[in-house]
Amino acid sequence: MVAEEYKKLLDEEKSNVRNDIHSFHRYFGKFIPAIPAFAIKTFTNEGDTILDTFCGSGTSLVEAKFNNRNAIGFDVNPLAIMASRVKTTPIDTEVLEKTFKRLLEDIESDGDDDYEDPYCVNIDHWFRPEVKKDLLRIRKHILLIDDQTIRDFYLMVFSAFMRNVSNCDPRHVFPGYSKRLRALDAEGKRQIHVMSSYNNAVKKRIKQIGTIPNNSSTITLYNQSSKVLPKEIGDISLVVINPPYISSIRYLETMKIEMGWLGLINSQKDYIDLDKTLIGTERYYKKDLEQIECSVKIPELQEQISNLKRTNPKMAKVVAEYFNDIQIDFSNYVKVLKSGGHVVIKISDSKVRTEQIPTHEYFIKILEQQGLKFICKFKDDFDPNSRSLLTARNSYSGIMTFDWILIFEKP
Repeated sequence: MVAEEYKKLLDEEKSNVRNDIHSFHRYFGKFIPAIPAFAIKTFTNEGDTILDTFCGSGTSLVEAKFNNRNAIGFDVNPLAIMASRVKTTPIDTEVLEKTFKRLLEDIESDGDDDYEDPYCVNIDHWFRPEVKKDLLRIRKHILLIDDQTIRDFYLMVFSAFMRNVSNCDPRHVFPGYSKRLRALDAEGKRQIHVMSSYNNAVKKRIKQIGTIPNNSSTITLYNQSSKVLPKEIGDISLVVINPPYISSIRYLETMKIEMGWLGLINSQKDYIDLDKTLIGTERYYKKDLEQIECSVKIPELQEQISNLKRTNPKMAKVVAEYFNDIQIDFSNYVKVLKSGGHVVIKISDSKVRTEQIPTHEYFIKILEQQGLKFICKFKDDFDPNSRSLLTARNSYSGIMTFDWILIFEKP
């Protein structure tokens, strides 16, 4: 096939009704489901195994589950792994409904006012006193559920709905008490009913869980970097990934409040330590800039890093380490991908200060150096109605309007 034919297949997939479970939990930067669905249906058969080393909230894993493919997902963010697990694990909806009835009874009969706040910087800025109290009661009784699978389901519902009862504007990517919400509050027009909101959120997501097929496919998750893959991983038919963009969105910050409430981070140190592990992190300090080296053998990339060294050493470090990490990841694909297997990547180019980084072109060169055959590339335009995709990244990275879709094959 040529690029136009693959693009047509993707566009056809976009016209299909997406699985409702994808809307279980907001997560910035995730795949649109059509991309992994297109890749899975085009390049794999039932029973094959796909790999996503930047699985986020599990979009590609959900598509694998619904298409009866096995899937393996990696992510360093524990919230991403929990969301992925919940969205791909069938649970008896009658059990969930019975558990919810008991949960509500326990919450309503709890007269305790002495709760320990979770880690959440400026918690009283983000939550009204009565809202915080209700959230603490809900959280307390969820954590008392014995069955981990059911407990994780209710924790993820809790995480998914809490922003709607907070002072964070749900229209914004990053937490922020916007002028819009402040104006509504000043006029007394924003009524927050925590328990009814939670009740609706649970009922909606129980229905979503009920759509997960109870088929023979297995979903395996690793809350770790994919720089070193476990020895048992192999015979992969498809790698489908949406890596972080260089110097774009502070992904971790978008979910910092939810992670604190779930106990996935318990201090600023936890947050910083986790941020340092992300590919594309900007968490570098003066001593880190003493050594800036990129092991990727692409002269144009080396020249751009040298240019950045002269004007902004920190960003030179960010770009160098980004491609160092990507190269390691890509080399792992070659090792575990079976002959005839494919790699499908969604990626956007980036502007780093004055340097326009053609990320997709460097990806092609790196994977060709690793021994994969480049098949084609084509542009995938963003939905012009999407606030989350057509978002200004930071003051020097601009706005993305399309991604590149890259396709490779292992000879």
